[in-house]
Amino acid sequence: MTSTQRVGALYGLRDRLPGIQRDPHDGATDAGPKFLDRPYASVQLLLLATAGLLVFGVLMAVSTTIAAAHDNGGTGSIWGQGIREIEFIGLGLVIFWASMRLSPRRLRLLAYPTLGLALVSLVAVLIPGIGVGVYGARRWIDVGPLQLQPSELAKVAMLLWGADLLARKQQLGTLKRARHLFVPLLPGFAIVSLLVMAEPDLGTTCCFMLILLGLLWMIGMPLRYFGLVLAMVAAAVTALAITAPYRLARLTSFTDPFKDAKGAGYHTVEGLYALASGGFFGVGLGQGTSKYGWVPNANSDFVFAIIGEELGLIGCLAVLALFALLAYTGLRIVKRNADPFVRLVAGGATIWLCGQAVINIGYVSGLLPVTGIPLPLISAGGTSLLVTFFVLGLLTSFARHEAAAVTASRRADRLGRRTRLERWARIPVPSGYVAPKRRARVAPRAGR
Repeated sequence: MTSTQRVGALYGLRDRLPGIQRDPHDGATDAGPKFLDRPYASVQLLLLATAGLLVFGVLMAVSTTIAAAHDNGGTGSIWGQGIREIEFIGLGLVIFWASMRLSPRRLRLLAYPTLGLALVSLVAVLIPGIGVGVYGARRWIDVGPLQLQPSELAKVAMLLWGADLLARKQQLGTLKRARHLFVPLLPGFAIVSLLVMAEPDLGTTCCFMLILLGLLWMIGMPLRYFGLVLAMVAAAVTALAITAPYRLARLTSFTDPFKDAKGAGYHTVEGLYALASGGFFGVGLGQGTSKYGWVPNANSDFVFAIIGEELGLIGCLAVLALFALLAYTGLRIVKRNADPFVRLVAGGATIWLCGQAVINIGYVSGLLPVTGIPLPLISAGGTSLLVTFFVLGLLTSFARHEAAAVTASRRADRLGRRTRLERWARIPVPSGYVAPKRRARVAPRAGR
């Protein structure tokens, strides 16, 4: 039997199965479908980007673990950070698996409970005795052996709440009015941002602004309104930046950090020195010296500088390529899903994670003012890593809910040919999107 006959037989079998329709986007040819036309291509691309960034995170955790122990006063094991990173990755994989099993319908039910929990925790972290203060900021809560950051949970909460709110308004057809587009979305984000700034944490507040802009962009806001919101966000961030002397100093030294290399420009200057010393191939993994008292927060905020020093331009380009792959895959998932809630969450999450990476790499390389936010999956930080795993699990779930993936999964389930991973992990067969029925308006009764 020729390849053409085999493909024809496959399509004939699929057409005879009840409830299974041929997907016109399968792209099957005599040589088989192209990779990007395969039903699980989005899942595979997403897992590739996640695994690649996670490898960099483990390598940097091991490379900077001795320096991190020195920064903590020499207390604990010199391998403490590496061990904690592996522990958080193990817990994160469990969270990733659980969120990957969530259907969009179940995820949507979590929007308001998650928002309530986030608001309570953001208020609780400001109460002395509950919130843990470090370096003049009160951002963490001790939960047993872990220190959790409520603002990271609030990112997920605002993403789900905003997506659910806009999706419901889109279903009702009320988004044509500016009032319904802005209220209560903008006041909600403003309240959460003020709670986060009370900690204070300008970097995380910028992440909330990224989520807001991502949701408004995905919903198709008119450019005149989007430009207005963008100007308001820029004005708000600038106002928050100049309210604190140290943030104002960083902002004013941004254009020429070498003018005050021992003061406000110290972080940027040392990060640039570390990047420049790596050259094309780097000095070798673990062989860098900038992490020992020179580059501040070498294991978290400025970890990209250590990548540039130890792995060189090649390592930096690899990280950029992986984030570009993550951005492409996220937007691909948006394009290939019909559910408005899924599109909003996937688009907002992609802009959030990749925008956060752009800000981090931008201030390390001197292109943006220093704000102090982690590099997703690479910087040290337990709560941030766990939240990122949860969001990537959601994106994987959405990738499995693409029309082509749903068709292929149902066909494999009927034929008993599910993959070994799907059988072992008991991943449920995704359900296709069904548009909600709009209720017909009832004409008012005539008065008697």
